[in-house]
Amino acid sequence: MSTSTTGNGHVLYLALGEYRVRATKAHVETFASEGRPVVLVVADRPEWDDLPDLPGVRVLRVQRNKKGSPWRAARRLLLAKDGPLQGAGLLVAGDAQALPVAWAALRRRPGLEFRLEPYDNGGRVTEPADLAVISPWYPSPNNPFAGSFVQASTEAVRGHYDRISILHTEDWAGSAPALLEDAIRVTGDRFLDRPELIPVIDTPDGVLTRVPVPLTTRRGYFAWAAAQEAALRKALPTGRIEAPVIHAHTAIYGGVHAMRLGRPDARIIVTEHSTFLEKIFKQPAGRRLYDEVLHRADEFLCVGSYLRDQIVREFPHHEGKIRVVPNVIDFDRFTPEAKPSEKLLNWLYLGRLIRHKGVLPLLEAFALVAEKEPEATLTMVGSGFLEDELRARGEELGLGDRFKILPPVPPEEVNGLMHQYDLLVHASRFETFGMTVVEANAAGLPVLVTRSYGPDETLEGIEDLAGALMDVSDDPHVIADAYWALRARFHELDLPKARAALLAKYSREVVGRRLIELYEGRAPAVEPPVAEVDEPADEVAAAPAEEAVPAAAAAAEGAADGAGAASDESSDPGRVVILAYTPARPHRVANFANELVKRGVHVDLVTARTAAWTRSRLDPRVALLTIEDAETSLVIPRSERFVVYRAPRAVLRRADRLAERQRDKAVPELAVKVARRAHNKVAHGFHKKVFQRGYRVVRPRLLAKIAQHEALPQLRLDLTQHVFLADTNATVTAWRMAQEHPHLKVTNSMDLRPFEHLPVLD
Repeated sequence: MSTSTTGNGHVLYLALGEYRVRATKAHVETFASEGRPVVLVVADRPEWDDLPDLPGVRVLRVQRNKKGSPWRAARRLLLAKDGPLQGAGLLVAGDAQALPVAWAALRRRPGLEFRLEPYDNGGRVTEPADLAVISPWYPSPNNPFAGSFVQASTEAVRGHYDRISILHTEDWAGSAPALLEDAIRVTGDRFLDRPELIPVIDTPDGVLTRVPVPLTTRRGYFAWAAAQEAALRKALPTGRIEAPVIHAHTAIYGGVHAMRLGRPDARIIVTEHSTFLEKIFKQPAGRRLYDEVLHRADEFLCVGSYLRDQIVREFPHHEGKIRVVPNVIDFDRFTPEAKPSEKLLNWLYLGRLIRHKGVLPLLEAFALVAEKEPEATLTMVGSGFLEDELRARGEELGLGDRFKILPPVPPEEVNGLMHQYDLLVHASRFETFGMTVVEANAAGLPVLVTRSYGPDETLEGIEDLAGALMDVSDDPHVIADAYWALRARFHELDLPKARAALLAKYSREVVGRRLIELYEGRAPAVEPPVAEVDEPADEVAAAPAEEAVPAAAAAAEGAADGAGAASDESSDPGRVVILAYTPARPHRVANFANELVKRGVHVDLVTARTAAWTRSRLDPRVALLTIEDAETSLVIPRSERFVVYRAPRAVLRRADRLAERQRDKAVPELAVKVARRAHNKVAHGFHKKVFQRGYRVVRPRLLAKIAQHEALPQLRLDLTQHVFLADTNATVTAWRMAQEHPHLKVTNSMDLRPFEHLPVLD
């Protein structure tokens, strides 16, 4: 789309962070090619050191303060009498850090034309569509290669729908100190109130709406998804996604947006690609949100079996909805014209230069091979935070120009790039699919890749035809040995046969047809896998916990009679109580409790922190008794919460609502946010350093008193043999139990030895 504007004067382009460098360069180069003079204001950061020298482009650098913020210096520069704001015909805020400065500039010059991205939108807004595609990743000026898999799946179905709307929520990230972060949120919220600032662009695949999300701090996936949702809602004329079918990529975030903003009657299909699910599941709020998306989705797709298994383990109640549908590979973009030499000397790595991709051991492995093969070369094509480290290590190894790093290339250039090499080598630790591996084969290039889940599945049955799989390892000798082994059997490769097999599974026609069936609800339901059973199921294992105890006792008695030496006490699994009020390591306690119930022991676990067991995989047969609500209602903690937290926050919320009404001003709302930060700091400090120090002294006694009334009456202590103490807050309770019930064996050692004679029932 053209960047032409109606205003006269130069373009004043602000880019004060470190994240949107590539987009800034692309936009400024376009202005320069159109003959438009540009004043580019950037922060004095190393990311801007290699700016091209373009005609008509003047670069001004502003210094950052001790906290790393260029905000005040940039503001002084712009608002000076002879500053670059004078004579400007267009103002562009190219990243999140530039938004507060742009707001100040527009307050000085209200009539100045302003844009977030330098496109002439013509007042266009997102329109209703037959299919909406939502993704946090999609090719853009800042990352032309992100979300190519989303683009490919959209291309695969575009012939079936007249109107496709692509909704791309793009993070405008980067570092910012607290005050600048607040200013970004306040001004960004106001700028997003103007729909004309959000680009709506025609593309071959559909109408693309690219929504900037100014978010410099990510304090959890729940908050991150909420920020993206709020920005997308502002970009939609009706505040919702007007489409009968929505294909959302990644549950967090695309699935959240579809769930929250889709029409009630919309059919929602979610495809999961993410490699960071474990991080989401570790956050209780993120995990709950993920469960909500699974519940709302009509179809939930994973690009590989490993992802499906990972999600099913966490959410087994949704197993029947989760199926595997792979990524789309556009084989039409690739021609099998690569002519690899038998020695496979010219290695290619294509991807991000980050740690989990295994690029460091890959370089070390190449150095081992290069010692024996003076003509061998390694080229890494990509970008990432390890780029400087890789270059430095290459120099230390004395590789010279035999090792080089090239910038990323557009998808349409990948085929030609691959034709220049002999072997694609990837040493990644984890891949959800491994598109590059399939693309390499489509281009006629052998592959040497790790068994990193995705490639295992994509190359299943044809790995010896397409190249070789190797173990995931940080040991470079593993990679080097795999290379020599592959090279020794080069003549056994059958790349055309492997290509035909991959084409039958991953082509645009095959996967596109599958997606359309899912969009229209014509795909067969997912049938849960049936486990093979060699012998009848154990009735004891299948029985409820209450029934398992006597059955286990009978089994133990039988074993004792056979041995002729067991006492009555050892033959009865009995009952135990675990006091775990505020455990530091709930997983350890849960593992201990699970081992006991496997042996038929009835376990009562008393806790004052229910959330601690959410991800501990506690066996559902463990009877969980909580005294958390009773503690929360005590006068001491209630008073502290009211005085220190609730009352001040209520006042600040009221002030925030009043400030938000003044949409033409940012200072009042910013002042409230500063006050909120100050309150949080003071309140948390008081809670930790004053209240907690005093409360921890009396807390064990208070919890013991609560347990005496709330939990202990529910325990059959007359039938209980052991009490295990799992944290210090339960010491008073344990002491009183020992005093009142002398038969109890009370200990803080979670030792399984007294129960080792009991058979494991499941």
